[in-house]
This record gives sequence, structure tokens and C-alpha cells, in this order.
Amino acid sequence: MRLGKLWHKNEETKMLLTDITVEHTRVSKQTGVRQTFLLHPFTDTQRDTLGKFEIVRDIREPGFKDVKRSTFVTFQQLAELYAKGVLDEFGFSVRMCPGQGTYPAANPAKKILPTSIRPGSSFDLAVQKVDVSIPANRDLRTALLRTNVKLPL
Repeated sequence: MRLGKLWHKNEETKMLLTDITVEHTRVSKQTGVRQTFLLHPFTDTQRDTLGKFEIVRDIREPGFKDVKRSTFVTFQQLAELYAKGVLDEFGFSVRMCPGQGTYPAANPAKKILPTSIRPGSSFDLAVQKVDVSIPANRDLRTALLRTNVKLPL
């Protein structure tokens, strides 16, 4: 897995996937000040999810409160989901953080559009190498079940 530079914050180390860049403008509710950030997916630093990316999905069920569900996937699984159109089809976003500085609130989740992926990058090549005719493996299907998404066998 090829990831970008290290990012340090409060003694945590996160690896950024700099092959994907999304611009995000945040407006402070208190001051009205606008800040623009260049965001990248990042790997988590917790034991069970070490080296994985968080994908997030809004779930709406009749009679229930809307909730967000997330799961963690590897670099290759993220490329597979993107190649097969699963991220777009089921409305997934990817948790992002800034490449420079810190984000003043909880790190946002953003949709990854094709224009957000640097052409010829390691992630772009990983997406191109995915054989979309092969079903997702058990690990990926299990991870997606946490977000109420069931892929065919």
C-alpha cells in the first residue's frame, strides 16, 4: 500500500492517501469566517482499524431516526469499492483530514468524485486493476454489512 506523508497530531500518526484530494470550505457558525482545506483520506490509528480508511453512509429507515453507519476498509478494498461503483451507488463518503494544519471540528466525510483522484497515481492504478467481474471477498462483504449494504456473493 502506498500512502502519502505522515501527519502528526497530539502524538497520533496518520497516513494520508494524497492520491485523493478534495477541497472543502468550512464557515464558522460563531464568527462567519470561511476556511478552505485540502482534505485527504487517512488511515486510522486504533488497534482494530490500524491502516484502514473509514467509509460512512447515512441510513434512513421508515419510522426510525436517520443514523450514520461507518466501517473500515483497506486501501485495496477502497479501490475495489470505487471501481465497482459501490461508493456512489450506496451514497458512501470517506472520512477525510487536512494535509496541512488541523481541522477545527470532527473530521468531515466527503464523497470521492473521479476528478478528486490524481490520474496515474497508485490509487488510480489500483482502481484500474480491479476485476469488476469477481465478487467481493468475505472480509469486504462483512465490513459492508455493518452499514446495511449486502453485496452479492
